[in-house]
Amino acid sequence: MSQETEALQRASKYSLIPNKLGYCGPPESWPKLMGFIAKPRPEQAPEIERTLQRFYALYPYLELIAKANDAQPFDAGVIEAYWLGNKLLRSVQYSEMQKTILSFQLHGLPREIAERKAAALPDCLLPHHSFHVLYVNFITKKVQPIVENLSNCLVQWAEVKEETKAGIKVKGVELFLEGSSLKLREKAKTLQNPYCLALSAGDIVSVHWGNAVEKLSSTSLNCLKKQTIGNLAILEAAGFNGKK
Repeated sequence: MSQETEALQRASKYSLIPNKLGYCGPPESWPKLMGFIAKPRPEQAPEIERTLQRFYALYPYLELIAKANDAQPFDAGVIEAYWLGNKLLRSVQYSEMQKTILSFQLHGLPREIAERKAAALPDCLLPHHSFHVLYVNFITKKVQPIVENLSNCLVQWAEVKEETKAGIKVKGVELFLEGSSLKLREKAKTLQNPYCLALSAGDIVSVHWGNAVEKLSSTSLNCLKKQTIGNLAILEAAGFNGKK
């Protein structure tokens, strides 16, 4: 599989789950994404890209990161930067992040909220998926911005303990509100395995909406932790509690 096809497959894996729940992307796009994930073919790429361009909580960030790095939105590094994190995030300018927040008015974010969040954007936040979850929250009214939903949407990490008929037992993390700050704490969970990952005890997986998405290398794990914990720390210092 080419690097480009593999990257598009990764984007599809993270996007399918919220689409199946009805939260993001064109309705009922997930069977198309699932077909590509199961048997990715290069000739399918244009159609999958067109579909993902309509995921309005995803594609504006891919464009943002790509523009700052003279890349294309579906390049492997750009997709990795958004979902897991890498050095490309550091090239994005503060003013461009503000423009992206304002653009969400076109897709359901009320003008008052978009303008307030763009104006109050804390310095040093990076446009990783955790930024959207923790700061922008949800631009659709289909899901409430309560801590439980923010935690489920946040791409997390978890260590596999065992596989059972009920799912994958893991030691993971969750968001919780302590005083006025969103923080992370450890939590034992049972995940679903929609992509039939071959897993062993001790493997580390990424987690999205209660599903294991992919096995993480030590490098990817460190990037995901760094970007997520870093954005959380910046928001805590700014006194932001995750509410609109």
